[in-house]
Amino acid sequence: MGFLDNLLKNKTRKIISNMVDSVVDNVIDSVKGAIQGNDAETETVPTPNVSVKNGGQTVTQKDRENETGDDAHCEGCQSTVCRRIEMVAAENWPGFELRRNISAMELGAGKKAHSFDYGLYLNGQPKVMIMILKQHQYRSENVLQAHEACKRNGIGSFHLLMHLPNRKAYIAERVRAVMPF
Repeated sequence: MGFLDNLLKNKTRKIISNMVDSVVDNVIDSVKGAIQGNDAETETVPTPNVSVKNGGQTVTQKDRENETGDDAHCEGCQSTVCRRIEMVAAENWPGFELRRNISAMELGAGKKAHSFDYGLYLNGQPKVMIMILKQHQYRSENVLQAHEACKRNGIGSFHLLMHLPNRKAYIAERVRAVMPF
């Protein structure tokens, strides 16, 4: 049942995200139309700062991936995914330290466990670990061992698959979902 529960939660999050994007787009279009209709001589229309509450969290227009330029598919480019992870960490968790290339052995996994590409640390303690993997690599025993070590130690972990879009907003959502506090 765990797999189905996760699948349902992910689908629900996606539906809510799409709904919020739709509402924000409608509000922005309405405001732009009103501004353009009242002042036809103005060539440039400033975009209003619209915010919507989503589950207790305020989502501003600036946070939307269409406005950041990171809504494109990563096209399997690992440097793009790395840049997006680094941007997410800097923007959303500025008090955290972002480390690269962390051995899973540091987290209590065996020698053969897959290492993590990134880790978010708070006061020297690991909080979230991220792997960047190829398509079917997530099924391998060494990846599962690394995730299990994180789970045992109360550390959030997830992996990003290079054949998927890995948009900046998606990465931020995944970090929030596994953050232990």
